[in-house]
Amino acid sequence: MSRHDGRLPCDHRVRRLSLTLFLGASLTSAVGLTLDSMWLLASGAWQLIAAVLLEMVYRP
Repeated sequence: MSRHDGRLPCDHRVRRLSLTLFLGASLTSAVGLTLDSMWLLASGAWQLIAAVLLEMVYRP
């Protein structure tokens, strides 16, 4: 059994989603800079915006 830290399983899922979006934004932006592609840079920026908004709105 895991110890109870006051968070629900849905809290962990949202946190994992936010981290996944942040990592995706980092990778997409890095590839966009490397390939000089505005589409990849824009996609990375939107992923980062989504991750930040998710963290701001959903505070367990």
